[in-house]
Amino acid sequence: MQLLDIITWEPKDTEMVMTLFENYDYPQGIKVIDEWIDFTGYRMFIIYETEGEKIFAPSISPFIGLCRFETVPVMKADIYTEMAQENAEKTEKRKYGAEHGKDTSEKDLKEQIENLEKRVQHLEQHSFIQQEDVT
Repeated sequence: MQLLDIITWEPKDTEMVMTLFENYDYPQGIKVIDEWIDFTGYRMFIIYETEGEKIFAPSISPFIGLCRFETVPVMKADIYTEMAQENAEKTEKRKYGAEHGKDTSEKDLKEQIENLEKRVQHLEQHSFIQQEDVT
């Protein structure tokens, strides 16, 4: 699995963060693909491969409390497009509802919409917020 970490920190912590990264060795099981520093701000971007959360979690522990991590699973666009095309070919004549992978007929979709409309009306009738005329 490939992941992208967007790592941010406070400007006052830059020296400490850079020292940590300079002396940091990635754990076994993490293969770094590339790293970038945003020279206009206090961010770093790392793309890497790992086999799971048991490897990922300890890898960020030295930075907890100093940095914020936003971790995003990523995939090369051409591979994703190919997978999406294969899926579209398999499901060409199907329509999907709110539940992923569940075939939904037009009748079912209309029923779902009606139920949502009823729920909205119910919530509006029982709302504690009173609308005021501000004209």
